[in-house]
Amino acid sequence: MLAASLLTPGCWAGRHGGLGLGLFEAAVVTAIIVSSLEPPPPRVVYVPEPRAGYVWQAGYWTRQNDQWVWIDGGWIEQRPQYQWSPTHWEQTGDGSWQLVQGHWVRG
Repeated sequence: MLAASLLTPGCWAGRHGGLGLGLFEAAVVTAIIVSSLEPPPPRVVYVPEPRAGYVWQAGYWTRQNDQWVWIDGGWIEQRPQYQWSPTHWEQTGDGSWQLVQGHWVRG
């Protein structure tokens, strides 16, 4: 099941103080991937040696057209003062599974 929601609709501000200042705020789309099936175990893959200035996002399963699809791992450029929380599956209170997208956490 794929649910999407739109946040922050676009808006346009016209002239400001006689200048042609146009501001546009883009829409943000968030997709939530939920499955009633437990994801398959992660694939056994070779993880490369650490790279200075990068963090490793391990590969993971996702759902596309009612099938499990493997997404390969890869390097993500490190952000100062942040830690990477990797993409992973979590079981919810109703027994379904939700894919939690990787994101940066301050600290």
